[in-house]
This record gives sequence, structure tokens and C-alpha cells, in this order.
Amino acid sequence: AYSIGMPTTLQKNHTDIEGSNVVLSKRQKRYFDLAKNIAHGSSYDKLRHGAVLVRGGSVINASCNKDKFSSFGSRFRGPDMGPGTHHAELGCILGIAREVTSGADVYVCRVNKQNEFRLSKPCRMCHDILKHVGVKRVYYTTDNGNVKMYKL
Repeated sequence: AYSIGMPTTLQKNHTDIEGSNVVLSKRQKRYFDLAKNIAHGSSYDKLRHGAVLVRGGSVINASCNKDKFSSFGSRFRGPDMGPGTHHAELGCILGIAREVTSGADVYVCRVNKQNEFRLSKPCRMCHDILKHVGVKRVYYTTDNGNVKMYKL
């Protein structure tokens, strides 16, 4: 039982997806540097996330998480999870045509107060949204400083 607009065919449970460790290229490291800088703009100081949407080697959009409601996000949020808020992954795809998001990659990070990367695997809402708009791969930071990737 999900809210109206929630996709009814979910292939894999979000928690069952375990990303693979990746070694980043110089370009990919720059995407994470950008995501880290964007995360510092978060209005939610407790958890600062940044996300960058990339297609064909070009940065399309970037966003941080914000402490505000998102009606689009709420369509993908289970009723037991509370209202959908503006997550970084959601912000980087909002207002972008599906022709652009389809086949794109998302780089998402979380930073702590010491500016170190922390686990930023997309939540169920963000996973479902990214899949809905056709994102191909998700790269995310882990607590041990590594980066993992999974395909949608």
C-alpha cells in the first residue's frame, strides 16, 4: 500500500541491492568534489548530502538536500515513511526532461562536520525516483571513504 502515483512493479527491494566498489577516474573524482561542495549548501545541517546528475561526461544538474516538503517525492514514499522531503538525488532531477535523465548517472555523497565522506546510498524513495526517470547508474560514498556503484 503506497501513495497514489507509486510505481506498482518494483523489481528488486532497495535494501537487497549492494553496490560494487569502484575505482574512480579523475573525472569521476571531480563529480564527487562538486557533490561535496554542493552538500555544504544543505539547509539540513544534521545530514548534508549532495548529488550530481551527469550524462555523456557533462554535468547536467546538482542539488543538496533541503529541509522542505516535496510533492513529487511524496508520490514515491510509502505511507508509513512520512512526507517526502527534498533529498539531493530528487533535487538534481527535478525540472529536467526525461530525455536528458534517461541513461544518465548520479553521483551522491554525504559529508560530516569534518568534511569526510559518509554513507550516502540512496533511500527507497530516491532509488525509485531515479529508476522512474531512467537514470542508469548510481555512485555513492560509504563510511570507509570508498565509493560504490549499482545499476538501476
